[in-house]
Amino acid sequence: MRASARVVVVVMLALPFAMGIVWLLALPPAHGPDEEAHIDYVRTLVQTHRFPTLGFSQGEGWTEGHQPPLYYALCAALSPFLGVGWSLRWLSLVLSVLSLVASYGIARKVLPPWPKEAACMAATAGLLPMFSFLSVTVNNGALLQLLVAVSLFIGVHPASWRGLRGIVASAVVACAILTKLSALFLLPWLLFSWLRMTLQRRLPWREFLDLSGRLLLVVTLVAGWWFWRTWVLYGDPFGWHQQMASSPALVRTERVTPGYLYAVTVEIWRSLWAAFGPSARRTAGPSVYIVVSIVAGIGATGIVRSLWPGTASRVIGALLGGGVIALLGWPLAVPWFAHRYPAAGSLPIKLLLTVALGGILALPKPHWWPPPHARSEIGRLALAFLLLLLGVYRYNVDFPQPQGRFLLPTAPALVFFVELGWIALLGWERRWWVMGGALSLALAGNVAALVTYGS
Repeated sequence: MRASARVVVVVMLALPFAMGIVWLLALPPAHGPDEEAHIDYVRTLVQTHRFPTLGFSQGEGWTEGHQPPLYYALCAALSPFLGVGWSLRWLSLVLSVLSLVASYGIARKVLPPWPKEAACMAATAGLLPMFSFLSVTVNNGALLQLLVAVSLFIGVHPASWRGLRGIVASAVVACAILTKLSALFLLPWLLFSWLRMTLQRRLPWREFLDLSGRLLLVVTLVAGWWFWRTWVLYGDPFGWHQQMASSPALVRTERVTPGYLYAVTVEIWRSLWAAFGPSARRTAGPSVYIVVSIVAGIGATGIVRSLWPGTASRVIGALLGGGVIALLGWPLAVPWFAHRYPAAGSLPIKLLLTVALGGILALPKPHWWPPPHARSEIGRLALAFLLLLLGVYRYNVDFPQPQGRFLLPTAPALVFFVELGWIALLGWERRWWVMGGALSLALAGNVAALVTYGS
């Protein structure tokens, strides 16, 4: 890497860190989601040397006692230096910045000859308003983002999972699971990837069993004790029913219908981009979600069509892009004029918009196709994103809080998809227009969110 490229990489990765410091100094205490409960977890661990429980049998209120303990144990170990309070936000910021360094490494695997472009994509992910907001709050998400990013950077290549290196890599996965249960998606991600390689005869069955067995053994040894403890305490290894019993007011009671699931999807989408405050209920204006949906929809069209050239990918990409705009962005714009056009929010209108927008998005032809190795990396990142989305979706079906922030560990992958999709449609020679525009859009949204919610 040339010296000029190294300077660009350092500057790009320093931008999210600088913005995080501004957020840290501006954000008042207790303005992050469940921050006080997270601090109480650390305080309990420091004072009693025991992990808190959900306390249903004692009639206690909702706590974070269901959370795996690794992040809180790290905070407790650093308490002689940081204390047990809002100074722990500095730890979150450092962990978040390190996760961006790992995200840069992932982008380099997608675009190995272009370090400056990879750094720009990683910086854009780090300047998403929700990323900056959560990177300076006391929560276990910061450590989760780092461990997931490291796991995705290690990838699925068998050489990375053999011998001592494989034991260390498996321990990283185990630590991610011991930080937050949503990291369980890493297990099917790896197992499915190795199984696919085996069925394609790129990996012997014996090695597939060896890699899978080593991974599951290390995860069991490192993290299994926590699930055993939860099973002994609550009767199930995840404490799921105990969470619901401890706080029945937070549990969804509506019957699960297609309309209900669609509403959950829109809520996840909205809270991924802007959901601030202690209960993550302070959202942005409809225009923000419309702009994000249009940008993401066009990017989704481009990336699908560039990965699989042909008529089928043209139709799928167009409908996917149109659906993102019409089914996810449009419902958030309807309040602008719903009082004048009540039918604007109906399902037939949304489906009609999906088809109409899809027809428009099917017109542009891709001008750039990622090289074969990049397509493989993008496909694996897409699988990781979808598996985590499935887990978040399952959780959000039971709990009504805006939980789109749980997707942040794979948010860099989403940024990569969108930017590469735009580049595919506009051409590689216009990549800096795309990347500069995305970086500027993220930075503008970040500053707007800071001014609005950071005080």
